[in-house]
Amino acid sequence: MQDKYERGILRISAVFILAGLFLIPLPLIGMGPSLIMLLALPGAAWALYEAWQRAEGRTRKYLSGLWLAPVVAALLTVYGFVIGASPGEMQALGGLAGIVGVINLLLRPVYRLLHYVLAGAIQIGREMQEEGDERSS
Repeated sequence: MQDKYERGILRISAVFILAGLFLIPLPLIGMGPSLIMLLALPGAAWALYEAWQRAEGRTRKYLSGLWLAPVVAALLTVYGFVIGASPGEMQALGGLAGIVGVINLLLRPVYRLLHYVLAGAIQIGREMQEEGDERSS
């Protein structure tokens, strides 16, 4: 699989794992979904975005998508706010976000297999089409 797809898969996993890490600590001290969380998470997203914009070299590559993690956490907080989630349920939402990231990491070999199968099928289809074009000429 091409490196850009591999990096994308890793970036998505990192975003969801970090989103889970944003959601787990505050409910530990008894804070459910609140206005404080809804204001702090976009602030964290902005701080990570600015860090990405100012970073240089390899650090810039690693920070490129992490600013989306607080955005995902904020969306889950809004969901928790709407359903009236307790602090424990907010921790569970954070845990689910983390599990999504880990499952995405574990599915990398499946993604790679699908990529090779589909790329091979497309290549065979192109060869068959070229063969048919040569015969009709």
